[in-house]
Amino acid sequence: MAAGASPTVTFRQGDQETTATARLLVGADGRASMVRETLGIPLHQDAPHHMFAGLLVEGAPGWDAKVQAIGVEGDFSFLAFPQGSGRVRLYGSYGLDQRRRFAGPQGAQAFLEAFRMNCSPDNVHLADATPIGPLLSYFNNDAWTDAPLADGAVLVGDAGGWNDPIIGLGLSITYRDVRMVTDILKDEADWARADFTPYADERAERLRRLRFTAAIVSTLEAEFGETARARRDSLHERASQDASLRAHTFAVMAGPEVLPPEIFTPEHRARVLGEA
Repeated sequence: MAAGASPTVTFRQGDQETTATARLLVGADGRASMVRETLGIPLHQDAPHHMFAGLLVEGAPGWDAKVQAIGVEGDFSFLAFPQGSGRVRLYGSYGLDQRRRFAGPQGAQAFLEAFRMNCSPDNVHLADATPIGPLLSYFNNDAWTDAPLADGAVLVGDAGGWNDPIIGLGLSITYRDVRMVTDILKDEADWARADFTPYADERAERLRRLRFTAAIVSTLEAEFGETARARRDSLHERASQDASLRAHTFAVMAGPEVLPPEIFTPEHRARVLGEA
């Protein structure tokens, strides 16, 4: 693989090696991107905050198909997103010190048992459901590149860095990346002259704001114990009188660009977490 003025990709099929030429290399090959590695684009990562697992289940007709739910009890935080026809996509956050909590052949069942909560009695429908996909667990953290591009190449999606999955914007980030790169290419017939700097600048600020937002959400929804519970209770009470304390959540639902810069500052974080 080579970028530059005349990008090429060499691949082998059976005993035959072929080199293909292209006007542009687009790295859309995920977190372990070979394109990013080959181009020598550095990837920055912050420290993992907690573990995160996901599972698709069926056989939950008792769960209201119009209800999405988020909750925390004990040492487990859950999210439930109905998919229709009695199927629900489930996610759970838990501590790094319990990284193997749901490992092994009984892991999926143990994961579902964690959904039985006093705070959400209807979770019994989730706990009694049947897994229909693999249970996947991974560290929750953010990663980013200073500039997801090189001469003759550009990165999109996780290849260019990813957001903490706790706010669920992986595909949204990728779709916007692809749209912006596409628009730049549509405006320049000579792709060798295409300038991806505006995309790189927008993406850097977009992911910075989303990192900030995800860090607040992780602190509120994926930390456990009495101190964490008191923090959540305090925010619930204060936000009922001051809705601006939840303004950062619009970065998830509407896009980080709709909010003023002051929302993404240490001062706002301190107000939200009751540290100001």
